[in-house]
Amino acid sequence: MNYISAAVVGIIFFVLYLMVNAFAARKDRLKKFERDARLTRSYSELGLSEGIESVELEQDYSPLAQSLHRMMDVFGFDVDKNLKEWRTSAMRAGMTSPNAPIFLMFYQRVAGYLIALFGGMILLMTQDNMGMMLFGGLLMIIGLFGSKLMVSNNTAKRKKSLLRSFPDGLDLMVVCVESGLALDAAVNRVCDELSFAHPALAVELNQTRLELALLNNRSQALMNLAERTDLVAYRSLVAALIQTERFGTSLTDTLRVLSDDYRQTRLMIAEEKAGRLPALISIPLITCLLPALMLLVLGPAIIKVMAMSTD
Repeated sequence: MNYISAAVVGIIFFVLYLMVNAFAARKDRLKKFERDARLTRSYSELGLSEGIESVELEQDYSPLAQSLHRMMDVFGFDVDKNLKEWRTSAMRAGMTSPNAPIFLMFYQRVAGYLIALFGGMILLMTQDNMGMMLFGGLLMIIGLFGSKLMVSNNTAKRKKSLLRSFPDGLDLMVVCVESGLALDAAVNRVCDELSFAHPALAVELNQTRLELALLNNRSQALMNLAERTDLVAYRSLVAALIQTERFGTSLTDTLRVLSDDYRQTRLMIAEEKAGRLPALISIPLITCLLPALMLLVLGPAIIKVMAMSTD
């Protein structure tokens, strides 16, 4: 009963925490509502319209994501404040859906703690059952660390895939530019050609070509590519392309120089790995081959000594 009481107390404290957050968020929303009302009156007096962008962004979410968004707002979690960071984390992990940041935030802020709390209750109330204790501990690990481990694992895999596909994409872009295509057409062609061999790179280039076509600031569209990938190679490519767009330098020469530099960088990385190989391979050689070699060398002598001792 003591464990049940502790679990109930934990639930009560969690509910109180949500209520305090909701009360604080309600005060902030009232201040924001008054400020928005003043802005609306100002816009109306000037004959301007406002709020169109937020309505369009709100319509991108599914009904479930909108419900979770409103629920987290009620409980005091400022979703819109950190939505850009969550969206960047989701896109780096390969979650391109508009609803992914909302679901990810809801799991890490609300659902994960509820799952961990439920697992803790099972762990406390079933200490005489080893199977249920393991199940409760597993639920606690999933609730507290499940989404973070999944996001970090998917991000690492996607970065490795993007880095592996970068040389092919860069060489193909050099060929397209040398054949007379502009930057937009070259990005379209590379995206179409690599959609099967390197789908992760194709997704990023597809997003980039859409932003190049829709955004007024082309540099911002390229910077978004560097922000989503979060890799040095792509940041170098974006910096070179922005410099070409800004100063009017030759795109062909820029990409060719960048391709040669990256080829030299890959060669240096390969040489560095080859230089570390003897040190890395010495440990398995010592642990695996040395005992067998010692047995092979000393085995006959040991057998002979044992035979002489028995005689």
